[in-house]
Amino acid sequence: MSAKDSRRVYGTAALLRRVRRDTTLSRRTLVVILVLATVAASGRIAIPVTIQYALDHALLAEVDAQARSRVVTVAVLAGVAAVLVAMVSSAVMNHRLIRTVEHALYELRVLAFARILRLSPADPRADSAGSLVARVTNDVDVVTLYAQSGGITLVQNVTQMTLALAVMLAYSWPPALLVLLIGIGVPIAGHSLQQWVGRRFDAVRVGIGELYAGLLEMLVGIDTIRAYGIEDRMRERAEARVDAVRDAQCRTLWPMGFNVSIGEVASGLITTAVLLVGTAAGVGATGFSLDLSAGDVVAFLFLVTFFVRPMQFAVSSLADARNAEAGLRRVVEILDLDEGVGAGARTALPAGPAAVELRGVGYRYTPDRPALHEVDVRIAAGEHVAIVGETGSGKSTFAKLVTRQLLPRSGTVLLWGIDIAEIADSALTRRVAIVPQDAFLFDRTVGENIALGREGAGPDDVSAVLAELGLTDWVRGLPDGLDTGVGQRGESLSAGERQLVALARTAMVDPDLLVLDEATSGVDAGTDVRVQRALARLTRGRTTIVIAHRMHTAESADRVLLFHEGGVVEDGSHAELLALGGRYARLHAVWRRDSVTAAPVPTEVIRAGVFPAGFAG
Repeated sequence: MSAKDSRRVYGTAALLRRVRRDTTLSRRTLVVILVLATVAASGRIAIPVTIQYALDHALLAEVDAQARSRVVTVAVLAGVAAVLVAMVSSAVMNHRLIRTVEHALYELRVLAFARILRLSPADPRADSAGSLVARVTNDVDVVTLYAQSGGITLVQNVTQMTLALAVMLAYSWPPALLVLLIGIGVPIAGHSLQQWVGRRFDAVRVGIGELYAGLLEMLVGIDTIRAYGIEDRMRERAEARVDAVRDAQCRTLWPMGFNVSIGEVASGLITTAVLLVGTAAGVGATGFSLDLSAGDVVAFLFLVTFFVRPMQFAVSSLADARNAEAGLRRVVEILDLDEGVGAGARTALPAGPAAVELRGVGYRYTPDRPALHEVDVRIAAGEHVAIVGETGSGKSTFAKLVTRQLLPRSGTVLLWGIDIAEIADSALTRRVAIVPQDAFLFDRTVGENIALGREGAGPDDVSAVLAELGLTDWVRGLPDGLDTGVGQRGESLSAGERQLVALARTAMVDPDLLVLDEATSGVDAGTDVRVQRALARLTRGRTTIVIAHRMHTAESADRVLLFHEGGVVEDGSHAELLALGGRYARLHAVWRRDSVTAAPVPTEVIRAGVFPAGFAG
């Protein structure tokens, strides 16, 4: 079983209990809705009773005209009153039910969004971004649509069936018992079929999630798609996903067709059985009489109709209910995902720069692939440390553990001498910040992106931070200053300008532990000067950890940690590690040679995709 398949499987009852547990959906509210549904159904069921009363006591009875008129008038008024009661009760019930369901789904959607924001990026059970979007949009919409249509009618019809059966039992129990036996046989006969339908709709929901994932991937990578001219291939992939959803939907048709047939067959059986029993009893063929008046027979037949039609609808709508259940299950499953971060309660942290310590820390993204193993490192408060190493050596995992994007599988990470898992989120985010290599910007203005770093920050706060970093002149040179729009993912700015905004946003946080994923990587030479100056001011007085892709970053650090195959193999200052003549010295020598000589690589080598040993381009 795959990691994603290890999620808890919810049955219908367990799913509803989970929804009640995670929302404010109360038992009292459900009882009120059920009472309203019962009153509405009672109003409809009262119609056959008034007809029976009018037939037996007026229309077919030997009474005078005045008495007949009085009885009919009472029956008509009672019927009108029953219809009005049913109408009002049904309207109030519909309003309460829709409002209740919508509020519960709103709460689930909010909880799901909150959980997605806290998901560990390394959780193997977590879906792609597109699939997660589908879970909190399309899957919730399916539940909403069913609740607003089929769900309401299902509640009304089941209540009506129950009351109709109760009144039939009051008129004559033998045919009513026959109706009950056939009615009970319907869910028994359709149990396996409903499971079949449910599995088919589970596949539909998964297919829609994959369709959303593919669409999101294409939108994010649209520039790459156009640059490489692979529109046709990507369109074929999209069409394949669309075809998969279509095929999954079509595979639900057969079980849904059988599902409808069960209701129709049961309806015909009930009507035929009641007529046969009634006829046999009426002619005395079975040796007993039902002792029913003409009005009783007419009322009973009406009641059979009030039982059969709702049953047909209930059976046919169960397929839609399974689709809604599949969507609701996918939403609830998000709440079972590991958050991947601590839920600690420590809010009071020591003042000043953070001391960082890892004790026997290990982490695995997959069971057979250790990213870090038995790492023991201590970084003093205010120290500037560079992390170097080859790709896949564990540098990024180390940074994520220190900033609690991940929690260690073994060992302990401590900040200020406190287990990082015990620190409250609110305290950690105010004291620890990470600047990635390719910082993400929201589609807002430069000023708004910077202000996101501090709750309640205004233009004056942003200007003060820019002045502190020496970036005031740069902002003035933008087309609209702080009001310059950055576009989607910051595409209106250059890579260097995006990094400047990210550094200013980090300065707005004013962290005591700063983790940088080589903020100058990919920055043009002109902007690099501004970035370096801003970095020098930003890192002053703070504990700083830099994932170094350029060796000159390591040269200026207080200390260098060299990672190799998930462990720290060399630890010391730049001068000490050069003097050691080990792996760091060789890595530094290769970098110096390539950065100075920058020997061009032959075109045929580039086309072949085979580069010379030590090539760092």
